[in-house]
Amino acid sequence: MIVLSYEVLLVDFDESSFVNVWVPHGDAFQVVAVGLFVLHRTRCLNRCAKRDRIVKSDVNAKKATMSNNDGPVEVRLLGKFVITAPNGNVFELPTQKAKALFAMIALAKGDGVDRAVAAARLWSRGTDAQARTNLRQTLATIRKAMQGSDIIVSDASTLRVRDHAVRSDVDALHQSDCGALLPHVETLGPFLEGLRLDEPGFSDWLSQERASLQRQVTTSLFELSEVLITDKRLSDALNVNQKLVALDEFDEGAHRQAMRIYALQGAPAKALRHYESLCDLLSKELDTKPGEATQKLMQSLRETEGVTEQPREGVPTQRAQNVGIERNQKTPIVTFPFVQYGAGLDEGFGVSLAEDIAVELGRFATLRVLRQRDVSRSGNSGSAYIVDGSLRTSGPRLRVSVQLVDGETGNLIWADRYEMEMGDSFDLLEEITRRAVATIPGRVQADVAERATRSSLDALSAHELMLRGKMLRDTLSAEAMLEARGILQQAVSLDPSNARAHMYLSDTHVIDGWLGLGDETTAKKALHHAKLAVSADHTDVFVQDHLGFAYMSNAMWQDGRAQIDRTLQQIKHEVESNAWCGYALALLGEHEAAMREVEDATSRDQMPLATFGWIRGQVFSLNGRFADAVDELRGASSLNSLALAFLAGDYARLGRMEEAASTLAEFVERRRAELSSRKLPSGENAVGVLADGYKGMWRDAKDWQHIASGLARAGLKHR
Repeated sequence: MIVLSYEVLLVDFDESSFVNVWVPHGDAFQVVAVGLFVLHRTRCLNRCAKRDRIVKSDVNAKKATMSNNDGPVEVRLLGKFVITAPNGNVFELPTQKAKALFAMIALAKGDGVDRAVAAARLWSRGTDAQARTNLRQTLATIRKAMQGSDIIVSDASTLRVRDHAVRSDVDALHQSDCGALLPHVETLGPFLEGLRLDEPGFSDWLSQERASLQRQVTTSLFELSEVLITDKRLSDALNVNQKLVALDEFDEGAHRQAMRIYALQGAPAKALRHYESLCDLLSKELDTKPGEATQKLMQSLRETEGVTEQPREGVPTQRAQNVGIERNQKTPIVTFPFVQYGAGLDEGFGVSLAEDIAVELGRFATLRVLRQRDVSRSGNSGSAYIVDGSLRTSGPRLRVSVQLVDGETGNLIWADRYEMEMGDSFDLLEEITRRAVATIPGRVQADVAERATRSSLDALSAHELMLRGKMLRDTLSAEAMLEARGILQQAVSLDPSNARAHMYLSDTHVIDGWLGLGDETTAKKALHHAKLAVSADHTDVFVQDHLGFAYMSNAMWQDGRAQIDRTLQQIKHEVESNAWCGYALALLGEHEAAMREVEDATSRDQMPLATFGWIRGQVFSLNGRFADAVDELRGASSLNSLALAFLAGDYARLGRMEEAASTLAEFVERRRAELSSRKLPSGENAVGVLADGYKGMWRDAKDWQHIASGLARAGLKHR
């Protein structure tokens, strides 16, 4: 006889588990099955109700405890991450990712963090669904660790903190009263100090926020210390200053402030010892010495045992002697009226044109514009360069001839001809001036630098050394950076106020960083000299744009972007600075904006530098214009291995494999020579070995991948 039986599945709704019960077939089957189910269900409901009573009681007790200490939760973000309840208890989040998530939400405040962005930053290696699940679980972990607090408000797309529920040291940093930061001084440190995750997205975000907040902290601490000095609270001022120095040991403004405080305390000997320690630090770590402002303060202390007010690095000073380069450290140039032929132009147009060109040339920090009456065309122009030309009309057409002449030798340095339709006089003046001024300063610099190569270094002025160093820097090669660095160091030794010398010296370190040839001090050296350059001449747009590159070399991407924006607003005819600003946008991942700036800038100079092709080629490649990139990068613009890496990849993308292979071989040879010049190991011929050094120059890792994938297409193995 066959006996049938049925399987009954009993689910425990509280524990999310189940059991199997087999019951026999027969009249009693339905009764038994239903009975077992009801019994099991009742048991589950009773257990759930009991647990709910316990949990609610516990939560209510904890909320009652917190309500007795009403107030926001205190969060420390600047330093080691800590969350403190209103009653003084510390909430311990159990995982690094829980801390990271809470920090992202707390920093964003009311704006909140997009759930998808947060999940992608913290869980990049799984699927999107797994990342969302991990996010939900981590939010539950945070709430549990914070005793059921509902500080975090979550909706379908955004995570944010409830209004007035959180107060952080970053809030104090952003207050207009810098005194709000005083209670936090002792615990201040780098943003989320010690927090590390093996997540590229989070690491990029952390480095950007850390660099940006670091700059804000140092600025606020400096201001706070100044307020305390004014209030005669010198001990408090010194404590704040010591934290400032600890956060950025190369900030000379902070060191000068310390020296002033010591002097005001009646301890000039301590100020002198502090200066000596600074000298030792800069010599050992950066192979340089204190800037002019620091040296002047030291001289003041030695002579009077007193103190004079000194501006912080990068803060414009009103004293004329500290602004710009000394008069005898500029190249003299003069413009003469343009000779007019034919009818149609206003009388005196040629005179007005010479005056407008002179005014715009005066914007350039390397030029000293002379008055016409101080120089004649014949005999006493001395070393001044002369700009003049002619204006010819024929019906509705205007032909403009412009020339640049060496006043000492009479040699023609440069000449060009513009043809345009006649029109409004002001429009014509503006257009002719724009074209001429876009080119003349660069031709003058190049000629001075070329002549300087014919003299020994010891015979050159700081200005001439600076231009010779720039000429080497423009080659962008690893070997030339070493030579340029030595020359530029000599220039700043002769004239510590030479802003361009500091700028180009900084640039040699920036370029080493791009090519992966530096060490742990390279980026610091770049920023140190960039700040000295701004301190020496904050009106020079070339100095301003370079400060943006120095920030980016230190992964201070937001500060770099802001600096480039400020520079672009100031640029008028400085096409070289404009082109470099475009390249900065490319490094920031803004490819289309980069292409607009670069094309506009380089189209205004009819004889562009080889560096223009180097810049244009990379920008075209990143925008998918591979044929244009090849046209730019081959030949004179293949200045270093980076250009060859782009060129080899773009040949391969165009299917020109024979040229890709030959360029790849040239890349490998050049790259090995670069590494050898710094005594760095080159390893095997592989993408991950030879191209790895380029990673740090790009904000978006996809841009480095563009280089890497191109090399792989050209035939270079990944490892």
